[in-house]
Amino acid sequence: MKATDHLYAVLLAGGKGTRFWPLSRSEHPKQLLKLFSDKTLLEETYDRIAPLVPEDRIYIATVEQLAARMRTTSFHRLAEENIILEPIPRNTAPCIAVAAKKILKKDPDAIIAVLPSDHFVKDGNTFLEVMEAAAHYAAKGRIVTLGLQPITPETGYGYIRFGDFIGDTESVNQKYRARAIQAFVEKPDRQTAMSYLEDTRYLWNSGIFVFRADTMLEQVKEHLPDLATCVNELENINPKDSKAIKKCWEAMPSISIDYGVMEKAQGLLVIPSSFGWSDVGTWNALGAFPNDASDNFTHGDVIAIDTANSVLYCDEGLLVTLGMENVVVVSTNRVVMVCPTDRTQEVRRIIDELKARNKGEYS
Repeated sequence: MKATDHLYAVLLAGGKGTRFWPLSRSEHPKQLLKLFSDKTLLEETYDRIAPLVPEDRIYIATVEQLAARMRTTSFHRLAEENIILEPIPRNTAPCIAVAAKKILKKDPDAIIAVLPSDHFVKDGNTFLEVMEAAAHYAAKGRIVTLGLQPITPETGYGYIRFGDFIGDTESVNQKYRARAIQAFVEKPDRQTAMSYLEDTRYLWNSGIFVFRADTMLEQVKEHLPDLATCVNELENINPKDSKAIKKCWEAMPSISIDYGVMEKAQGLLVIPSSFGWSDVGTWNALGAFPNDASDNFTHGDVIAIDTANSVLYCDEGLLVTLGMENVVVVSTNRVVMVCPTDRTQEVRRIIDELKARNKGEYS
């Protein structure tokens, strides 16, 4: 029996994606945007894992206010039990723990792949091969993450420093052997990121994790005991008692799986990978996927005259630029935003300013 015979997928779809303002807003977050095709990033994530995981083993974790929008997309076909609703946002650790508890009840040998729903992957076939290898290691009780070979000095990503190969050289694809994780590293400044690019021991942290459901719940119990208690209590609440469910979620700590578990757990593994990945964290990230001769990324009806190395996104109407370089221009039916490509990490400042000026309806 292969490890993938018990593989499940949990797509994390509760984030706001504020750095993709003005296209991404609270009621229309990044995972519901169509940036690379006629499908949303969430739909692309679903399609990416579907060849390996059947529909009845794919779960989506999202907040209640986005659930209705999910059901108007292709996800209307998903069973209700495969949509994990957070009454209030509590970051990633609670929803992953709840999903693990739910899936473990269904399958005692379940292996779970946690996938952010707003990432881009260019080489889907290689991605699936790496996921198969990760499931193999996870089946043995290890928590595995996917690390990407850095190609630029990214300051918007976390990093992983890895050590030696681990054993098990015969029963796994030799291209994707796992290494021991020595440390998770915070987002660096540019000079530090440059040094990571030259040091072959560092990888981008993809935020993609694979583990046995029971292994994760053991780690949650050890490192986040209050969360473990809440998850156990939630299991005993009547699914129709929305008030009790919300109260239980309110009692859960708001913490990411990275800080709550991954940085504390022992024996974690990383598989060094390369499959054309981006977390599409900011508008500038689209610049890595130029689609014209001047290294611009364009979307919509755009005319770029003497314009280079820019991101030009037109949601409606016509966008024309002249003599521009290294800029992001985003035009929607309500807002136009212009900023240098090297300052797209600061877009959240715009949202803060809008709220300060009582223009929250634009955020």
